[in-house]
Amino acid sequence: MADTFTTTIFETTYKDDFKETDNYHRILFNSGRALQARELTQLQTIIQEEIERFGTNIFREGGKVSGGNITLNPREFIKLATGALPATASTVVGQTFRDGDGIEVKVLKAVEATGSDPDTIYVEYIDTLSGTAGTDQVRCANGGTLTHIAGTLDPLTIASSAATGVGQEAAIQQGSFYVQGHFVFAAAQSAFVSKYDTSSTKDLGFKLVQDIVKETDDDDLYDNQGAAPNLAAPGAHRYRISLTLTTRDQLAASDNFVFLSKIVAGKIGKEVTTDNSYNIYIRKGKEVLPWKKFNSNMAISVEYDLEY
Repeated sequence: MADTFTTTIFETTYKDDFKETDNYHRILFNSGRALQARELTQLQTIIQEEIERFGTNIFREGGKVSGGNITLNPREFIKLATGALPATASTVVGQTFRDGDGIEVKVLKAVEATGSDPDTIYVEYIDTLSGTAGTDQVRCANGGTLTHIAGTLDPLTIASSAATGVGQEAAIQQGSFYVQGHFVFAAAQSAFVSKYDTSSTKDLGFKLVQDIVKETDDDDLYDNQGAAPNLAAPGAHRYRISLTLTTRDQLAASDNFVFLSKIVAGKIGKEVTTDNSYNIYIRKGKEVLPWKKFNSNMAISVEYDLEY
């Protein structure tokens, strides 16, 4: 398991004794002298400090640099009876099931029980012609059984009451964000705003995790010059920053949260965008525009106020 990051780990474990007050801006290597591991680490720190000073002048903490567009999507759910999902829940994902009325569904996601929430699958209804028409959308019935059409997986038992409906999932495209002085890549990913309704009010954002990855955590850190990793030649450790999409209410008080959007009654309200992520704003009357929106034809005068 990767080591938890602490503010002193670079100094204590990797002997990085960088100090801003030294005013060192280069490490100058010379022939005939042994190379110190701490010099290689400090070399990166010097460069990173330069990047952070510049970045903080331009971007707000948590600002969006590129990509990272958010969408909210409705997701049909089916709650299952206790223990209905197989031991490896992901085996049902992508599979098609049919209930006793002939309604067919394709499983898009499987979420194991947590707290009072039962095992749940999120589905796409692909054949509802055999269902009973009415004022409500045709869905699988409470207490029914979903049989695997291919016949290789066990049946899934549907919960006996309030088993079906619509939840809400947030998805984000890949992008980069200014976090902790770094321009951090975030992969395309999704998370549920609400598992069982579409009108929640919540803060959406990233769980920020910083850790140290060692060769025992990732074989790619062993020497890779041969056809297979050389397990007798471990390489350097890696400092990692990970951004995982979630809602604030899913985190512990000690977790770090990077705000992305305020979801209000199931709609995107306040949101971090590439425009409002800049550190300096210019105000004209009630209108606030990011610095980058201004050009040479929009002269700054006393009617504009800087807002930080």
